[in-house]
Amino acid sequence: MRREELLPMNLQFFAEDGAENSSDESKAETEQTKEDSQSASQEESSDDKSLQEQLQSALVEIAKLKRSVDKASSEAAEFKKKYRESLTETEKASQEKAEAEAAKQAEFDEMKRKLAINDLINEYMDREFPKDIATKIATARYDGDNDTVNAIEKQMDEAKRKKWEADFLKSRPEIAAGAGTSSTNLTKEDFDKMSLVEKTKLKRENEAEYNRLKAL
Repeated sequence: MRREELLPMNLQFFAEDGAENSSDESKAETEQTKEDSQSASQEESSDDKSLQEQLQSALVEIAKLKRSVDKASSEAAEFKKKYRESLTETEKASQEKAEAEAAKQAEFDEMKRKLAINDLINEYMDREFPKDIATKIATARYDGDNDTVNAIEKQMDEAKRKKWEADFLKSRPEIAAGAGTSSTNLTKEDFDKMSLVEKTKLKRENEAEYNRLKAL
């Protein structure tokens, strides 16, 4: 047989063998992908199962605690009932009297607290505190909350100072503007009574007048 007749046959053989190998590799990759997917699915399922188990365990513990609390409450009520039944009529009357006095004392203490706070509210409102702020500082003062009391006092003092300065500036005579003029009604006494803010304003608007009054 000639060489030319053998060559095509050999090429076909190798081609078929390569196709079979490629098919096997593709199949192996597909199976591996399936296995990976199944493994991931199993892991997710395992995680979900773990979370469910933890949740179930927590619910069981909560149920146990609730039963314990219910049991303790029931036992306390039963003990109280048996204790009362074991008392003589005189002891029962004494117990009821003590409980009534305790309730009455608590009610009296609460009323006393409200009256004391109301007195403090009126005191702060007389100092021109707004009612809501007066209520807040009065309650804090009665309860011994000194930090809140000091903070509100400082806030109100600052507000009063600013209001006083604004009112004072409004009540003062107009200062002539422009340097070099001294035609104002201000006297040395007026100048001495002026606040630092007013003097600064005067110097900025009329430096000559400021210097004149300062030199007096």
